[in-house]
Amino acid sequence: MSQGEPVTEEEKAYCLNCNTQFPKGSRFCPVCGARTLLYVEHKDRVTAGLIAVMLGIFGGHKFYLRHYTQGIIYLFFFWTIIPAVLGLIEGIRFLTMSEAQFQQRY
Repeated sequence: MSQGEPVTEEEKAYCLNCNTQFPKGSRFCPVCGARTLLYVEHKDRVTAGLIAVMLGIFGGHKFYLRHYTQGIIYLFFFWTIIPAVLGLIEGIRFLTMSEAQFQQRY
């Protein structure tokens, strides 16, 4: 992409640190200098939190976040109620953290 060409909506990305819009091919944010990821899959923080609270005993939030091994461990031990407590704690943590922190971590 040359300097003078307009950027279409499909070619734009957003910085997770400062929410600045910039071309997708950039390796660093032009405003804050944060390193960008080549592929970012957006997972919703509220959805993950609600799944963790409601289905945490079965590891539903782990499967949603694509942590399949941890999800299978939750399934194996759901009868001990420990995954339910961990799911509740993780759900509260997801719901209270900022969107930028959540996207950076998950």
